[in-house]
Amino acid sequence: MKQLLVVDLHLESKYKRNFDKLVTRIKEVGGLTAESDFESLTKMDPESLNLTYSGVILGGTEALWTKTVDRVRFVDLIQFLPKVTLPTLGICGGHQALALAHGGSVIKSKSSLVQGFRTVSLEDKDTLLAGLPAKIRVMQSHKEEVKILPPGFVRTASSSDTENEGMKHNERPLYGVQFHPERWNEENQAGRIILANFVHKVALQENLKNS
Repeated sequence: MKQLLVVDLHLESKYKRNFDKLVTRIKEVGGLTAESDFESLTKMDPESLNLTYSGVILGGTEALWTKTVDRVRFVDLIQFLPKVTLPTLGICGGHQALALAHGGSVIKSKSSLVQGFRTVSLEDKDTLLAGLPAKIRVMQSHKEEVKILPPGFVRTASSSDTENEGMKHNERPLYGVQFHPERWNEENQAGRIILANFVHKVALQENLKNS
């Protein structure tokens, strides 16, 4: 099984612990991981990337896409992501980056900060959300959200706080979730199932299909 490339989108090193938590949780569900920051990712050859890894997971970020000084830091990433043909999962800020890269839009959330375990309604329990009930409790921590889905994407989840809690591409293995599946706990295990689904039912199956 090839490694998943987990990409850190944080701008400041003090947030590295959040990225480390994501990597640890991917390993807990059986994923093999390699790590990169977003600037290093954009210097990789897309063809080599697509041959080397089984998938890409874009982590969260403290940056705000509606803030020009933050957004300009990610210009190269937004231009690079459409070249990646691997199965991709965007989480929180990574979900927003994926949307922007493919032609969607991001706005400030209705609330200044959406935080804590919240209820999310699932609208399309395809591969990534397989095995879950109609409503799940997952950890939120965001100030922005995807407003307009990119062409070719459909909504997979929503909540009272956030209209587009989840999205997927109609034809390609591209997924995004606004919440943090890696922050599951004993009472709320949906995030664990989602990460396991991406590792085993999305990335692994796509690689077997194309091998």
